[in-house]
Amino acid sequence: MDAFIISSWQFSEGVAHEHNTTPEPFEQATWYHCQRDAEGLREWLQNNTVSNAIVDSLLADDTRPRFEQFGHDCFLIILRGINLNEGANPDDMLSLRILWYKGTLISTRKVPSKAVSNLLSDLKQNQGPTSLPDVLLGMIRGINHYISNFLTPVEQLIDDLESDSHIDIKSINALHSRLLKLRRYLKPQKYVFEDLMNELPTPLNKHNSHIKNSLDTMLRINESIEFYIDQINVFFASRSQHQAEKMNRNTYLFSIIAGIFLPAGFFTGLLGVNIAGIPGTENPVAFPLFCVGLLMTVAIEVVILRKLRFI
Repeated sequence: MDAFIISSWQFSEGVAHEHNTTPEPFEQATWYHCQRDAEGLREWLQNNTVSNAIVDSLLADDTRPRFEQFGHDCFLIILRGINLNEGANPDDMLSLRILWYKGTLISTRKVPSKAVSNLLSDLKQNQGPTSLPDVLLGMIRGINHYISNFLTPVEQLIDDLESDSHIDIKSINALHSRLLKLRRYLKPQKYVFEDLMNELPTPLNKHNSHIKNSLDTMLRINESIEFYIDQINVFFASRSQHQAEKMNRNTYLFSIIAGIFLPAGFFTGLLGVNIAGIPGTENPVAFPLFCVGLLMTVAIEVVILRKLRFI
């Protein structure tokens, strides 16, 4: 087995047959699933007359989702999917490149894709696709399926934002960051399906409805992500407003209290200067009278503040 061809299947008789993985010339109705960063892949593609421009697009290290047609029987699709590999963050999106080249299908990946792995597993059990267009559409449906599954618990968490007072703010911040990353990669993905619908390459002429369903799914996914981000923004805005109102209310309360006790502080400070001439120093009832006077001053202030609706 050559290192860069992971698996190969032939569909020439309307059923799937596992094909050898040696780097031979392309065969019609055959799907080659390849390791994108393995040595020898570029040379193999070039030896099969694939142009350098197509090879560069297929093997580029960093690229955005796109659809590009090079002829009636040659087109390239680049998609992003959820990374469900062990130890990976789902929002570290994996890239799946799919090249249809003159009756042959070549897909490349750098890290394993659950969508493709399940497709290969179905084929080994004599299930799954029976033609190359079915393989292509199966990979597209698988990618959309796992993205939708990833977002399902997010919807429940968003629903709990208003009702649950014990929401972990750190987890909400992490979710918000994750959704922003998903939006960055998945927003252009809807244009892939729109372009695919508009161009509709010859090999996919009979699969118009399947492509439309994939487009609808991707539109729904993008709308859901936008909605979740907006809901989290509303939650944070509401929380900030609540905290600001609470702080303003407390500040106002402390200002009222300080205002009430300001005259009392003035009189006690004035009488506490410890210099000669303070009245009542020889009178035993002067201090109780002074305390009563302070209480009456505070009471009058409270009445005035109530009438002015400060409290």
